[in-house]
Amino acid sequence: MKHIMYAEKTLMIGDDAADLAIEYAAVLANLSKADTITLNAFDGDGDTVEAKLLLNSGTNIVAATSHNSLEEPDNSEAIAYIREQMVALSSPRYAMPHAGGDSSDAVDIDMDLDGIDR
Repeated sequence: MKHIMYAEKTLMIGDDAADLAIEYAAVLANLSKADTITLNAFDGDGDTVEAKLLLNSGTNIVAATSHNSLEEPDNSEAIAYIREQMVALSSPRYAMPHAGGDSSDAVDIDMDLDGIDR
């Protein structure tokens, strides 16, 4: 388990979720992007909470180790989402040419080139 310090609040979450939240915040900041993530956590009183974090270039977030006997809250959905987003942000998208087939959706451009020196 790790303590996450965010917006003057301390939350306890699992190691994987904490590490990925920090890494995702860094990726978003480097790309000047923002996103929100929702994590299941324990608050400072030990109560179960659902925390929604805004991650952007101005996010100040710290993760610190914690030694306790609490069972890590389930953040499998958040972890999967963060990993998916990090892959999408690190994989460039390329335009691919149309590989044959029906051209009914093709755009027909009729350009008037009269008067242009060739």
